[in-house]
Amino acid sequence: MRKHRGPAPEDGLFRDPERLRRLREAVKDLSWLLRRGYAAKAAAELVGNRYQLTGRERLALSHASWDRSDRAGRLRPQELRGEQVCVDGFNLLITLETALGGGVLIRGTDGRIRDLAAVHGNYALRAETEAAVRLALEGLRELGVKRSRWYFDRPVSNSGRLAALVESTARELGVEAEAEAVDGVDGRLKRCDGVVLSADAAILDSEGVRWFDLAEYLIERKIPGAWIVDLGDER
Repeated sequence: MRKHRGPAPEDGLFRDPERLRRLREAVKDLSWLLRRGYAAKAAAELVGNRYQLTGRERLALSHASWDRSDRAGRLRPQELRGEQVCVDGFNLLITLETALGGGVLIRGTDGRIRDLAAVHGNYALRAETEAAVRLALEGLRELGVKRSRWYFDRPVSNSGRLAALVESTARELGVEAEAEAVDGVDGRLKRCDGVVLSADAAILDSEGVRWFDLAEYLIERKIPGAWIVDLGDER
C-alpha cells in the first residue's frame, strides 16, 4: 500500500505562532542578504544559526527567500490557450501530491508555492500520485493548452514509470501530452520554445523564459483545504 505525501512528524512547528514569527523574520533577513549579492548557502546558514532554526525550518527558509519578488515572463491563465508547454514533471507533481496529502506548503517572497519534499534521487509513487497527474492534465485541458511535453529527471528512481503514467492518463482523458525521463531537465526547460510550467527559481530566472505556475493555479482553485504557510509577507 502506497504511503501518503502528508506532513512530516515535525511539521507541527509550522502551526506555532511564535516560531512562525521568527521564521518570517529570518526570511526577511535572508532575502535582504540575497538582494545584496551574498552567497545563498553561506547566508542561509548565517540566518538559520541566528534564529536557531531546525532543519525543517531551514529548508522552508531557503524555499521562501529570494533576491527579488517579481519575475518577468509570467503568463496569466488566459494566455495559455493554444500554447505548447514544457512541464517540470517532478516539480509540479510533488507539489500537487503534497497539497492533496495534507502536507505543508510554503509561499515565499516571490508568491510561488513550494513543497518541502526532499527527493534527492529517490522518488516513490504515493497514494496521491494518480490524482495529481489527473488533476494536472485536466487543468491543462481547462486552460486550453494545445500540447504538453513532460520532463522527468532520468537519474531519479521511478521517473520512467511516472512518465508512462502521465501518457496513459492523457490518452484516457483525450489530452495531447508526451512524457519522458531525460538527463538535464533544467537545460531542456530553459530551451523550451513554448511556456514552461515550473516554480523552480533557477528556471524562472532564465532570460527570455515564459512561464506559468500550474501547481499554484490548481491548488488555489481545486484544493481549498491545502495547508499553505505564507512566509512572504513582504510582497
